[in-house]
Amino acid sequence: MKDKVDSARGERVRVAVVGLGRWGRHHVRIYHELPEADLRAVVSPNPAELEEFSHRYRIAGYLDHRELIGKVDAVSVVAPTSHHYEIARDLVEAGIHVLVEKPITGRVEEAEELIARARRKGVLLLVGHVERFKPAVETLLHRVRDPLFIRARRVRPFQAGRATDVGVVVDLMIHDLDLVLSLTGSSLRSISAVGTRLWGDGEDLAAVQLVFEGGCTASLFASRVDSAKAAEMEVVTPEERWHLDFLRESLTVWRGNRREELLLLREEPLRAELRHFLACVRGEQTPRVPGEAGLAALVLAHRVLQAMHVVTPRVRTP
Repeated sequence: MKDKVDSARGERVRVAVVGLGRWGRHHVRIYHELPEADLRAVVSPNPAELEEFSHRYRIAGYLDHRELIGKVDAVSVVAPTSHHYEIARDLVEAGIHVLVEKPITGRVEEAEELIARARRKGVLLLVGHVERFKPAVETLLHRVRDPLFIRARRVRPFQAGRATDVGVVVDLMIHDLDLVLSLTGSSLRSISAVGTRLWGDGEDLAAVQLVFEGGCTASLFASRVDSAKAAEMEVVTPEERWHLDFLRESLTVWRGNRREELLLLREEPLRAELRHFLACVRGEQTPRVPGEAGLAALVLAHRVLQAMHVVTPRVRTP
């Protein structure tokens, strides 16, 4: 892998985006703005979207991701989760570096195979856990040691069409599962979980408690049918209590009665993530969230779902 990656050092990376939904559009915008990126194409099954983006950015538009083969060095895969494996597999097999949005795939077996293919082909496979690229999160992961208790709450109002192919655990809570794994660094002892299904096949609310062998307990709640948007995490250690507000990108620590809010530089997290991806392709950095990290979060999410008792309220009719 090293030789293939190092060969691109210092050059602009020919890049494309597969998927032009709410998040994919931001990938396109940022690549267009980054001097180290050479945005070549977008892919969507929607001809109207292709025409709009091709005209706006003066790039090629394709209905099929396989049209990118031989034309680009790296691709952001921002399609629905159910298509992640097929798209990323084809690109990896063609020797193209891939950043696939979280979750890495829908099934654990698919993620394992995708990682193995990337290793064999000597290409990079990164996973878009964008929360990792917020300075407040980076600082928390760097500073916290031996957590005793973690509490996370991540909620948002209902959005029709958003991640409808997965439930709220894989849609939203997986961000916090990824961070909990990074903070604890120990194996899981027990899981208890309950979910509520309101709108589709997957759970829309979920409450989860995780107990780790190292002694840490994590209590997580996620909802995509809330009245407002919020995302926060509290971490208690033997000496400190940390509070992270993901939306404000603020980090506060208490040591006894002494409170300190850390002053942190801010950058659009997705911009930081895409700059990192390009730097990895150019051989200048090591992947911060490789496929293996995405797989670990997905494995834990599926263990949560296997342990979950899901309730479907009866709808009363007049």
